[in-house]
Amino acid sequence: MSYLRGVEVSPSFPPFAALRDYFGFVPYIYRLQTLVPHLIEAEAELARAVLVEDGALSRIRKESILLAVAAANRNLYCVAKHYQTLQLLGVPERQAAQLLGGYRQAGLSQADEALLDFAIKLAGEGHCISQQDLAGLGAHGLTDEALLEVILVTAWANFLCTLSVGLGAKPDFESPEIPNQVLERSHAIDTIEPNRGPFLRSGPDDDKTFAFFREEIGFVPNLFRAQTLRPEALTAEAGMVRVILLKDDLLNRVQKERILLVVSAVNCNAYCVAVHSEILGNLGIATEHTDQVALDYRQANLSVADEALLDFARKLASAPAQFSGSDVESLRSHGFRDEQVLEAVAMTAFTNFLNTVQFGLGAKPDFAPRLVLRPAAKIPHLSGSESRPTEREGPPDPDAESVAKVQRGDLDAFEELILRHSKRVYRTLIGILGNPDDAQDAMQDTFLKAFQHLAGFEGRSKFSTWLTSIASNTGLQRLRERKPMESLDDDAADQDGGFRPRQIRAWTENPEQLYSRTERRSLVEDTVMKLPAKYRVVVVLRDMEQLSTEETAAALGLGIPAVKSRLIRGRMMVREALAPHFLDSAKGVAT
Repeated sequence: MSYLRGVEVSPSFPPFAALRDYFGFVPYIYRLQTLVPHLIEAEAELARAVLVEDGALSRIRKESILLAVAAANRNLYCVAKHYQTLQLLGVPERQAAQLLGGYRQAGLSQADEALLDFAIKLAGEGHCISQQDLAGLGAHGLTDEALLEVILVTAWANFLCTLSVGLGAKPDFESPEIPNQVLERSHAIDTIEPNRGPFLRSGPDDDKTFAFFREEIGFVPNLFRAQTLRPEALTAEAGMVRVILLKDDLLNRVQKERILLVVSAVNCNAYCVAVHSEILGNLGIATEHTDQVALDYRQANLSVADEALLDFARKLASAPAQFSGSDVESLRSHGFRDEQVLEAVAMTAFTNFLNTVQFGLGAKPDFAPRLVLRPAAKIPHLSGSESRPTEREGPPDPDAESVAKVQRGDLDAFEELILRHSKRVYRTLIGILGNPDDAQDAMQDTFLKAFQHLAGFEGRSKFSTWLTSIASNTGLQRLRERKPMESLDDDAADQDGGFRPRQIRAWTENPEQLYSRTERRSLVEDTVMKLPAKYRVVVVLRDMEQLSTEETAAALGLGIPAVKSRLIRGRMMVREALAPHFLDSAKGVAT
């Protein structure tokens, strides 16, 4: 199941020995990183500092936070690991099971319930954390030292969830069932500003660690100054910075800073965007360029490979449920080695860690933020001003029952899903690829990927939209492998002067209506198939398969404005191409 190859290491490899001491075994998530052993060493040290080191919180409390956050993220790997660890620590299985979603009915103390509520909010909606959230925990008797540990453990939970998804880690133990809970997400904020803090007091300055930051990046970010109550964790984080960010032998420093910038923008972390914009400036990158990378890197004149790298990091950070091995294959197709892919995964996970810590601490900005960040930036391929498609509201998914049967092991139900959706998948793929043989091959790949990943399907969108998204990603990957490359991603042509309609007869019917007429079906279909791929697939999904604008946007990973723009342009192209047929017909009509 792992997406990356590994290499054998000695059983006496020091980080593995340390991990056996911490957990009683070496978790699979670390065994998958043997291509870059210094990553394992740094992560093991941070795990020790955050989880194992004695502090204000007990180990059981820490593992309870990890389990609750993993369940909220619906991360099977992390749920299995933390569920097993709690039992090894002596927690009864029934109590551990209640932490997966029903902890409010688990007989916990009010303090422990409040602690888990805070951790889940911080993990999923960090930009909404305020001083009042910390004060609420303080009212339950948690000291600033304990609050800092809660924040660090929650950040570590986000790190592990991101890392396990990016690596394709299979669970070390059988995973318990995660209840189909719906977490409350009531914090609708249009514009994100830095959360004003700091929320906690600081301890004495850590001269050695601070000297490291001054030497390597030119200043000591307030994010790290705010953590001096836990100097061992601060030292371990500096070690992660040293081996993940500062080493230049795999991805280069600018590539990694861009990942930090883009993922922080996705997470709406204005503090980290400002910090890494400043660091990129110190590396000689123009301010205008860094701002464009944060807002919409596809308009920043990056190389195709660097765009693909940021696509990868952004999807891993913002849409883990849709992340799959095909995303790793995409990076490989752009020339990235497995070692570099591994570093990109670790860099993305560490950015999520740092973002979570900053949200929890409310670290005071080191530099005045220049950009306005919006939650919509969490969707791949959107600029900050585009609206986010969602399917959380609306009629029930008609495939939900069949999906549930497949997840329980009913293979016949999957056959039903194939029969039900094969036409749409085929038309999506032929709309992208324009070739029946390629579309047939890609359709088989699509259903295979869907079957492999259906266990992780969470119902956040309709099954049909999720399946169409897999089909579009599969088709797009094949398209990118063609020479010369035909792109579905380049938005620049949507505004250029390459197409100017010259002969368009007014229609009383749009392409969808025309398509429905049997005698003209073949003509319109042939015309649509001749469109450039980026317009062709939108017209196919909207006008032929009758997906809504929101469903089309979600399936293609585009913003709603981009879908509308491409649909209008595609329809205009179809109309112009068909205009001679209307003119010929008009000549034979008596007036």
